[in-house]
Amino acid sequence: MFVYFCIEYIGLSLEPLIGAIAAGNVALLKPLDQAPASSSVLAKIIPNYLDNKAIKVIEGDYTVGDKLLQQKWDKIFFTDRLLD
Repeated sequence: MFVYFCIEYIGLSLEPLIGAIAAGNVALLKPLDQAPASSSVLAKIIPNYLDNKAIKVIEGDYTVGDKLLQQKWDKIFFTDRLLD
């Protein structure tokens, strides 16, 4: 089984998250489902090292993303980075 893990996708997720945290916001992170190993790393590490009340990680495919977009958010940061 081929597992795709790329540090670039972790960076794409963490860079806007760092800004949100620094500004005193709560944040929800939905990592790229096309890189499941990277998504899994973020889902396991973030709750262990960051405030679980302020930062949540939700994994899933595009249907999860669609449901999240139907919610009311103050700000959304979206990186449309597809695998090459």
